[in-house]
Amino acid sequence: MNDGMMAIHPGEFLAEILEDLNMSQAEFARKIGVPRMRISYIINGQRPVTAEMACLFGKVFNQSPGYWTGLQSDYDVKIARENLKDRLETIHPIQFATA
Repeated sequence: MNDGMMAIHPGEFLAEILEDLNMSQAEFARKIGVPRMRISYIINGQRPVTAEMACLFGKVFNQSPGYWTGLQSDYDVKIARENLKDRLETIHPIQFATA
C-alpha cells in the first residue's frame, strides 16, 4: 500500500515558508517563543512537529494546528510503512463473516 510519494518531513514545509517570508530560523523562533535550536531540529528532520509546536505554528501562520499534525502523521506513517514493509507483506486481513 504505497502511494508512490516520498516521505516529506514537515520541517521541509516550514523551511519553504520561512524562505518565502525571508525570515531566519532565529527570528521565527523568537516570534513564537521557542529556542532557535528547536526550529533547527524540526527543519532538519531531527525532531517531530509536536502538538505544542503545531499550535504555535498554526497561530503564527493563521492555520489550523491540524495542518501541521497532519503533515507529521503522514510522514510518520510513510516511514513506518517503509520500515515494516517486509513484515506487512506477511500479514493478511482478517475476513469477517457477513450475515
